[in-house]
Amino acid sequence: MMAVETVFLLPGQGGYTPGLFAGDGSPEVREVLDTVDGIAAEFGRGGVSGLLTRTDSPSAADLVRSDSFALQLAVFAAAVGSFRVAERHDTPDVVVGHSMGEIAALTVAGAFGLADGARLVCHRSEALLAHCPSDGGMVALELPAARAAHLVGAVADRGLAVAVCNAPRQTVVSGPDEAVALVAKLAGALGVQATRLNAPFPFHSPVLALAGEAFGEAITGIRQHPLRRAVYSPVAGGHLRDDNDLKALLVRQLTTPVRFMDAVRELHADGATRFVECGKAGLSGLVRRSVPEVVATSTVRTRGGASAPAAPPADSTPVPVAAPADSAPVPVAAPAPATPVLSVAGVLDELRELYASALGYPVEVITGDADLEADLGIDSLKRAEMLGKVSAHFGLGESAVDGRFVAQPTLADLAGLITEARGAAPEPVASVVEVLDELRELYASALGYPVEVITGDADLEADLGIDSLKRAEMLGKVSAHFGLGESAVDGRFVAQPTLADLADLITAARPSAR
Repeated sequence: MMAVETVFLLPGQGGYTPGLFAGDGSPEVREVLDTVDGIAAEFGRGGVSGLLTRTDSPSAADLVRSDSFALQLAVFAAAVGSFRVAERHDTPDVVVGHSMGEIAALTVAGAFGLADGARLVCHRSEALLAHCPSDGGMVALELPAARAAHLVGAVADRGLAVAVCNAPRQTVVSGPDEAVALVAKLAGALGVQATRLNAPFPFHSPVLALAGEAFGEAITGIRQHPLRRAVYSPVAGGHLRDDNDLKALLVRQLTTPVRFMDAVRELHADGATRFVECGKAGLSGLVRRSVPEVVATSTVRTRGGASAPAAPPADSTPVPVAAPADSAPVPVAAPAPATPVLSVAGVLDELRELYASALGYPVEVITGDADLEADLGIDSLKRAEMLGKVSAHFGLGESAVDGRFVAQPTLADLAGLITEARGAAPEPVASVVEVLDELRELYASALGYPVEVITGDADLEADLGIDSLKRAEMLGKVSAHFGLGESAVDGRFVAQPTLADLADLITAARPSAR
């Protein structure tokens, strides 16, 4: 068995950030952008480098509606370019691609040249545009995969499938619009959060079978090369070898589930302790939700959107970093100035993560231009509650009481107002990982269990035998330990099924580090 310590993650959908490489004129990133633009021209399409170098480029939501071909190619370029950024400071033992990110993973691992990797993406996009039904979609459910599968079975539509298992309680279902809508309705009736994803196609579902056939026929002439790096495939469910037909894998991936959580847990069992997300699509957050003991970072700064080193310097102590969806700042190797000026883009990134964490949405759903009420279902009461979190996170104090904050219809508008109101950086948010570690020790001590038994995803009642009376007693200890005061009386604390969920809530309720 190979030794694994550091894993690089390459995102698929959600991996596009407008202006991701703005200001990065490095030769390695420039080569990626120039090559991808050249391949786009082969297919009679415009280049996508502008999408990744201009901060005023269209959002992913805009591209889903107007140019899914460009979006897919930009996702690929973002992943490969971000991998090269990460390589400046670190070397992975294994690379993992999430969904379409497998093409990028196989490209950086040497199975396909950069130009051929871009060609694979272009052929895939053309096949989807030509053969994908126009009424398909995807919905994210805050459920384990097994329970999501029950909902899929209840709907009984052959085109519907569990598409992605991201984390213990984040599963994506994909298929025809009507079936996906019914799943969301059933989930709502059960009190389960269901979020329609802004995806251009119903990926990883049976309805893409014809597109898969067309894709396979189009790529027969592309040559597969020996792997130069280890690759773990969440679709194949294991490490890839040179004798695997990797083009066939990419074809099969269109209709096959992505078991990302299983991949993360197996690599963790093999010794992986550090996961570096090449870009910023929320994968590091999914890692933390699946194996809370590891360090998960991103190549993208939370503030300003600029690329940053993937790891702390070798002579420093690595800091456990929560996922983007948990609103924790991503550490970088060089210390930031004491009072950096916040850019609107940086504030917007932090707002998206804060709202995603609090609302239980995938971070890619929380776009800057989404209407908080009409698109995200945030009513006036919830908006006021969220402004309390925003005020605490950015240190706004009394200024957040200003009616202008409540009146902002989108996070982009709110980001502009926050930037205007406060030019200095917010206080650091407590690490969810650190809170979870303290919770595990607290519960282990009180219950007389070995601390390793108290995992973040263990169900407090079903797995650990903590009944409602004991749970209330433990919450008293938790409140005293973290100084939560009256906020721990909130019924949400009692309702959290796992310590990972409780850690998220504590971090949101009490943002300053202990």
